[in-house]
Amino acid sequence: MKIGIAISNYKNDEQVLHLINRISKEEWDVEGIIVIDSLGDAKFIKDLDEKVSEKIIYKNYDYNLGSAGNLSKRLLLAREQNWDFVLALNHDALVTKSTFEALIKHTDIESLGALYPSKYYTDKGFYDFSGTREVGPWRSFGPSTKPDEKLISHIWSSSNGALYSLNPIREGIIPREELWMGWEDYLFGLDLRKAGYKQYLVCDATCDDNYEFQEKDFGIFKIKLAAKPQWYHYYRTRNLWLIACHYHRSFIRIIFVFIRTLAETVLIASGWERINKFNALKLQFKGFIDGLLNQKGKREIS
Repeated sequence: MKIGIAISNYKNDEQVLHLINRISKEEWDVEGIIVIDSLGDAKFIKDLDEKVSEKIIYKNYDYNLGSAGNLSKRLLLAREQNWDFVLALNHDALVTKSTFEALIKHTDIESLGALYPSKYYTDKGFYDFSGTREVGPWRSFGPSTKPDEKLISHIWSSSNGALYSLNPIREGIIPREELWMGWEDYLFGLDLRKAGYKQYLVCDATCDDNYEFQEKDFGIFKIKLAAKPQWYHYYRTRNLWLIACHYHRSFIRIIFVFIRTLAETVLIASGWERINKFNALKLQFKGFIDGLLNQKGKREIS
């Protein structure tokens, strides 16, 4: 069995360099390391030890791929290496060697599409079980202690730390680049499930996730949501409506996405966005309309 690693980069050379050095120092048992870069120059590769740099497969694109495009390019390049599995990592990956080794123990599962690590949200105090359900009005949730099960069936999860089988990629099932930024992991998980591939959360493959959250006090309750730039409102909304209405259309999925969008609108209007909430609402509405109209790719938004 051949396993490689594929890392995404966009102007985070120092973190990618640190990640590669950590993998090398800890002697992860991998065939090679792919780095897919956007608007890069490969200078950081020169700072690697010669033996390490020999295992690096570097490819740069002269435009911003976005998260969806980068994931797609990484998996396609991994397919060319004759590997069986590839571990997808972002520049800020917190996956350790023990996490990786816990994942690869389960690669003999028949019709396996992906294995996901069990991520503990340190800022929220629980494990992320979002992928056990369809994306809906609920936010990330899960137990505060590690579950006893070995494997938990999943619909989707973040690609950051995911161990992907390359069999689906060889069949032409790949992440959709046209989403550009946001929910490409969810769509890829739905595509894998539709094609009959299984996905699991590996409970022993634990890692901490310091995802960016901010807390807002609404008086009678407090809520923690992802702290992202305002343009995320556009892509987050648009891509969910693209998935619900055009890629995997179903009545129940449309209802879930509608309730989620409405809830986010209420939160923004209630003061979640401290700066220029009207612009945030405008971006969300534009994302809703473009999703209904099947407008894909990177868009000019303001």
